[in-house]
Amino acid sequence: MIVKMCGFTRPADAAFAREIGVDMIGVVLVGGSPRCISVGRAREVLAAAGNDVMGVVVFRPSSIEEVERIGKELKPDYLQLHYGVPLELVGEIRERTGFRTIGVVPVPIEGAEREEIERRAREISELCDMVLMDTKGPHGGGTGVRHDWKISAEVRRGIRKPVLLAGGLTPENVQEAIAQVSPDGVDVATGVESGPGIKDRELMREFMNSVRKMER
Repeated sequence: MIVKMCGFTRPADAAFAREIGVDMIGVVLVGGSPRCISVGRAREVLAAAGNDVMGVVVFRPSSIEEVERIGKELKPDYLQLHYGVPLELVGEIRERTGFRTIGVVPVPIEGAEREEIERRAREISELCDMVLMDTKGPHGGGTGVRHDWKISAEVRRGIRKPVLLAGGLTPENVQEAIAQVSPDGVDVATGVESGPGIKDRELMREFMNSVRKMER
């Protein structure tokens, strides 16, 4: 089970993530997000996590040139593309740059059109290396609110690419989420924070322990 923690803003938190065995950490470059940091700060955070942890850059590029610039500066293992990025650009990024990508499938809290979500998931799975099912928010993820896991479970069954589940996950509910959706990994931000971008080490450890218990 892959464990990704996202929205890091402090190098010390990234170093602790490595210490407790987190598989992937994310830094956010999406303007307007309360976890958005500069490219320079992102470089520091990713460096603190070391080579044992996969680095993910979450952003909303508008061109291939921007992707190449960010990729050259940060050298991430994955690019997580905001759901607002046009599908044409999503496909072009992988073809022209060779970066591994995570595509987001936003699930509204209410009023979700299942067929539309399934269509988006199929399209993203064809263009990206991983699919992230996340609660829809104004800046992408990081809402701290869970969506209907039944929808994610149904969509997950129709996707062959690795699927990450996010949206309102906490140390208390992550086991239920895994049991219901059967994702390949889980992604958490708000659920292990004391404030936006400020990770709580005890919550981080509790989240990891909850996930690892499901693997025994």
